[in-house]
Amino acid sequence: MLLVVSDNDLGNYFETGQTDIFTIETFDIGKINRLLIGHTNEGLRAGWFLDSVQIWVPVHGVQYMFPSHRWLCKDEADGKVEVEIYPSETLEIEKLINYEVTVVTGDVWAGGTNANVFLQIYGEEGKTELIQLKSRSNNFERGTTEIFRIEGLDVGRVYKIRIGHDGSGIGAGWFLEKVDVKRLVMAMVKPEKKEEDKKDKKKKKKKKEEEEESPGELKEVVRTFSFPCGRWLARDEEDGEILVELRAEDYEDLEENSYEVHVFTGDMMGAGTDASVFIDVYGEMGDTGERKLRKSNHLNKFERGQEDEFTITAMDLGLLKKLRIRHDNKQANAAWYLDRVEIFDTKDETMYFFPCQRWLAVDEDDGQLGRELVPVDEAFMKRDEDEEEESSPAQLGLEQKAMSTTFTMRVKTGEKKNAGTDANVYSILYGTKDDTGIINLKASKNHRNKFELGLTDEFTIEAVDIGKLKRIRIGHDNAGASPGWFLDWVEIDAPSLGQLLRFPCGRWLDKGKDDGAIVRDLYPNELQTVLYTPFVPYEIKIFTSDVFAAGTDADVFIILYGQNGVCSSQKSLCVNKRERRMYFERGAEDMFIVEGSETAIFPCEGWLARSEEDGETIRELVPSDIIVEKLSRDGTLKVIETEVDDALEIHTYTVTVTTGDVYGAGTDANVFITLYGDMGDTGERKLSKSENSNKFERGSVDTFTLEAVDLGQVFKIRIRHDNSLLSADWYLEQVEVLDQDTEEVFLFLCERWLSRKKEDRRIDRVFYVKGYEGERETAFCPIKKVTNLDSNMNKKNKKRHSEEEDEEGSLIPYHFSVTTGSDRDAGTSSRIYVIIIGKKNKKTDRLWLDSGGKSAFLPGSLDYFTCYGSDVGDIKKVQLGHDGATPESCWLVDELTVDVPTKAVRYVFPCKCWLAKDRGDGLTARFLDVQDAETVNISQKVIYEVTVITGEMQHAGTDTQIYMTVFGVYGTSEEMLLPKLEDRFERGQKDTFNLEIEDIAPLRKMRMRIDGSGSRPDWFLEKIELHNLQTDEVALFMYEEWLSRSFGPKRTLICEMPAVINDEEMVELTTYTVSVKTSDVTAAGTDANVWMIIFGENGDTGTLTLKESNNTNKFERKQTDTFRFPDVLSLGELSKVRVWHDNSGPAAGWHLEYVDVHDDILGKKFRFQCDRWLAKNEDDGQIMRELACANNDAVDFDEKTKYEILVTTADSSDAETKENAWIVLEGKKGRSKEFVMENSTKKKRFLRGATDRFEFSSKELGDIASICLGHIPKDGKKVKVEASWFVEEVVVTEKELGNKYIFRCDAAIPLSSKRDEFQTFECSKFIESFTSKAQSLVPVKYELIVITGDEKGAGTDANVFITIFGSNGDSGQRQLTKKFQNLFERGQTNRFILELLDLGDLLRMHVEHDNSGLSPGWLLSRIEITNTANAVTTIFICGKWLDKNKADGKIKRVIYPKY
Repeated sequence: MLLVVSDNDLGNYFETGQTDIFTIETFDIGKINRLLIGHTNEGLRAGWFLDSVQIWVPVHGVQYMFPSHRWLCKDEADGKVEVEIYPSETLEIEKLINYEVTVVTGDVWAGGTNANVFLQIYGEEGKTELIQLKSRSNNFERGTTEIFRIEGLDVGRVYKIRIGHDGSGIGAGWFLEKVDVKRLVMAMVKPEKKEEDKKDKKKKKKKKEEEEESPGELKEVVRTFSFPCGRWLARDEEDGEILVELRAEDYEDLEENSYEVHVFTGDMMGAGTDASVFIDVYGEMGDTGERKLRKSNHLNKFERGQEDEFTITAMDLGLLKKLRIRHDNKQANAAWYLDRVEIFDTKDETMYFFPCQRWLAVDEDDGQLGRELVPVDEAFMKRDEDEEEESSPAQLGLEQKAMSTTFTMRVKTGEKKNAGTDANVYSILYGTKDDTGIINLKASKNHRNKFELGLTDEFTIEAVDIGKLKRIRIGHDNAGASPGWFLDWVEIDAPSLGQLLRFPCGRWLDKGKDDGAIVRDLYPNELQTVLYTPFVPYEIKIFTSDVFAAGTDADVFIILYGQNGVCSSQKSLCVNKRERRMYFERGAEDMFIVEGSETAIFPCEGWLARSEEDGETIRELVPSDIIVEKLSRDGTLKVIETEVDDALEIHTYTVTVTTGDVYGAGTDANVFITLYGDMGDTGERKLSKSENSNKFERGSVDTFTLEAVDLGQVFKIRIRHDNSLLSADWYLEQVEVLDQDTEEVFLFLCERWLSRKKEDRRIDRVFYVKGYEGERETAFCPIKKVTNLDSNMNKKNKKRHSEEEDEEGSLIPYHFSVTTGSDRDAGTSSRIYVIIIGKKNKKTDRLWLDSGGKSAFLPGSLDYFTCYGSDVGDIKKVQLGHDGATPESCWLVDELTVDVPTKAVRYVFPCKCWLAKDRGDGLTARFLDVQDAETVNISQKVIYEVTVITGEMQHAGTDTQIYMTVFGVYGTSEEMLLPKLEDRFERGQKDTFNLEIEDIAPLRKMRMRIDGSGSRPDWFLEKIELHNLQTDEVALFMYEEWLSRSFGPKRTLICEMPAVINDEEMVELTTYTVSVKTSDVTAAGTDANVWMIIFGENGDTGTLTLKESNNTNKFERKQTDTFRFPDVLSLGELSKVRVWHDNSGPAAGWHLEYVDVHDDILGKKFRFQCDRWLAKNEDDGQIMRELACANNDAVDFDEKTKYEILVTTADSSDAETKENAWIVLEGKKGRSKEFVMENSTKKKRFLRGATDRFEFSSKELGDIASICLGHIPKDGKKVKVEASWFVEEVVVTEKELGNKYIFRCDAAIPLSSKRDEFQTFECSKFIESFTSKAQSLVPVKYELIVITGDEKGAGTDANVFITIFGSNGDSGQRQLTKKFQNLFERGQTNRFILELLDLGDLLRMHVEHDNSGLSPGWLLSRIEITNTANAVTTIFICGKWLDKNKADGKIKRVIYPKY
């Protein structure tokens, strides 16, 4: 297909930055999968850079986007001049069908026209848009018949059309003969009969029978609707109309009707208009279309207090539903106050009343030039006449408001050069039922100069019943000096529907740019749709008193309160200053409508003034009477008035504010408070009148009085200041609220700074009443244990329940880190999301990566997020995308890592691709496959619910950094920072949150440390509770003391607490006596400061300072120094000590012979032999040594050892067996004999869900790698029936050392008498015992190779430190230094040797530097560590900066090995 003639005819096709539009007709090929596009390579400069192709297929209701971004040129890129491209996205658009319209112009003199002709088709299922009939030839000439192919909505059976022209050009008058509309419909078609020969009589009979049965087949047939016209459409012929409605010939029910329209202009200053007025009347049978009101009974139409009468001829509309009336705002005095419209239906002889009583003006009311009016009952109008006085237009307003939808439209002009426009912008909203018609966007609520660069303009639009919004059209009239406009997006908020839709555009509306279009259709982007609770309209009437100076021009606002303290948001009653001047005058009665007819009266009779009465400008009112009005058909009104007897009372609250007695505590700023009770809140009140003239001074107590409707139990307060004046910082001690009516006192302990300089720099805080038990706003604990209260529920139910829970999947944490590319425009402001997909397409919800107000995804940045999503099992794919729909929102993503700590795995996805509509392949979301990712094993973690309780005493709360370390039987957790999150760890508070802690349970003890930073560094810790959500085990840690340098007896920032599980302490206190023997070698002694850490079964002691010795001069040659450490939690059996010094003093080198540690409780001495130097210039230059315990001699394995075997049978009906089983263990040192696990009738084994224990002796096998399981008949006979035994898991424990080997089987083992039929299982988890670990602690030399990256500024001058973690413990922090060498330069490889006790398998490492020197930033490529004893090399790949000014600004990294 050749693209020859474009629709938007920009003259020269395919020019730089231009969009050309073509319409092509072909047969239906269904869904489009790919597109071949090319050119003939003829002419000068034939090379062409094709950006993208868009294809709309209205008949299918889809739009395809094909990105190309490449040259089609013989001498560029790959030299191709044609290319196959694939769609990046398919969007749903409105589905249309094809119509063929035949127009016959009459053969009369001057019958033809040059005007633009429009057509609209009405059917039983709706109407098409107004469609212009035009083609490239000279249309509508005398006596011609023309055929137009148009696309429109499927309107079902066509019953009328409206056709007309705009009267432009010379000789506009047109004689229209007739119109035919053809469309395809599905219908039953009878097969045609054929004439048969006489021979076929018998056959014929059979056929007849068949024919009677089948009514025919469903086929597409063409249906034609004819519309005879035979009349002039001309200003100067017949009735002067240039628009006519025609009825379909075969639609008998419809007749023509004429409507008399009476328009009443209001009787007030400036009410009349000279603008053109347009009206569109809607009924059950369609609408009249927009008609200009031309011929009135008055020469000068729409003057003040005048009634104008017009006649509209149209097909009968049935009952009238609504009308839309607007003016075009042309001429000088365009503003128009419309009182009402009355329409008389001449056929039914009924009168319809459409009250309006509002302005249609840019600078009055809400600035709308169009109104949709609904008919009201005659009784309503009658009632007005009876009362004779100005009746309440309000009641009406409310009825209309309830029937109409108010849309707030926000239009964002792009940030490009010359993006703004001076043209007149209009819009049409299309709903599923109807559209709003043309709305001129004249009155922006927030800017006088509309549609300027980067501005967002807000407009109000009211429409009656248009259904759900499906698209909008927005355009301009190309008027003014610079009409070109770059529109970024349009947002439409409908409070009564409770939805906010975003329509992205991101294109020019400019005759000279893009495709030259100045009107665009936009569709909502579902990712940006927000749903919320819908609003309902209220009508509010305010009576200003008739006393001197009672009126006001201030901004008056209102908040309504309902049951249970539910309240509306604060609404201002006037939109702008002009309205404020108009309303609230002395003695006036003002009516407002704020988003059945029940009226509640709220008496006030008091001043809202700073200078009158009590000086308050906010009052709370309670209803005194409720009036219900019922209107009967004859127009009489029944009024029922009831007094409100259970109204809330007004209470007086005394608020006592105590400012703290610390330096700089007082403030001169204005302070505001809000009280919240279970029956509502007071709204924000300023604390202005105190007994003290100078409020909020250091150590002072200020008392204030507030009047408010009864709040019930006050449970929280919000207090803030406005940071004004010089010394705004304020330390708030406490707030006491006294309810004078009930004499209840509510105490709020605050003890916090409200300051832009101190703590977390907040000047707005929320406090909860002392002893508050409920849920706090900031409590973030997404994963909770579901505990069933009914513990004796029958098993079956429980089973079913847990299965259902599995279906839903429990919540687990996912950690994401995202690296944005470093290109200048790589960053994005769109919202980013991730979806994790597992097996069988099980997936999480959209996890939005929200940065909480901080700017994220900047070029070159590295951002971290934690989201909670459902557990999808094994991850197969990850979808990464963003909600930006305009070309501006492009994002270049470098790398995404996903950590799943509960599965001990990290996936690193190298992306290096654009997520953008106009870059690369045009996708804004991609699927990343796990097979392309690098998988890294990280530490397995378990989720705990942590509860921290801070003491109830003065200054107990803190804003310091709090760190927690947990010790368990199977290792030690990392040191974890407990996040403060605004108001955790405050006086008397109980904070609950989730933490991910390594799987080391059962827990033994906990160490808490604070770093003494912050404005309030002291903390009184009561206790901490850890609840393991996997095993449901709870451990309690009691402290009940200060962590502080200035309070309490201990004056320490660090504490250790034993775990209390089921009221039993897991570890007890002991006294360690440490004896240090310095060797008998020349210059063996040292004057440096020495420290030590002792390691044992229950973790470590933390750093012990060797300070108070029995000798005054410590660590001299051949001397033994003894140190006592009382009240230390016992470590049980000891494994090693780490000892080091700080190399200070004149003779720092130290030769250490041994260390002895005596545990008083165990009554046992542990010897740690050293016989080495700790000196920079002796031996290997290390001043830190780890010494293994000499007591742990190797266990002799000459004799046999015992193995305990636990076998768990699956919990399903067919899992169990009555026969025997056998097992063989295969270890690194050998293979065991076959061991039969017998099943006897007395002692039944292998029952459903049971765990059976066996023991047998064998030679020592070393580490067990795998097991073989067999299943044999008891009597050794042949197997007759197929049977199998389903094993869930096998646990083998070696009794001598206590090492545990776990085998996850989950397999059926078939019954077989043959010994060579068995199943083999690999070891899935190995738990090494403490004894075994302690035995393997031998000194090993590790070779470290550190490779610095090869980029500009990659090298560092800072000091680098490293800590290596292995299965046997960690190395401690070691500095990497070499004498006289410039280390860690760009592209350099540095080698170090460290002697450490064998760490076992290396699990992770910490690398950090101290940020010293001129250029401390460091790009670390990788570190390779080789254990020289077994020649195993572990590679740690980093590839990230350790730089305060790059990526995420971290100078410490945790790196996991790549195997």
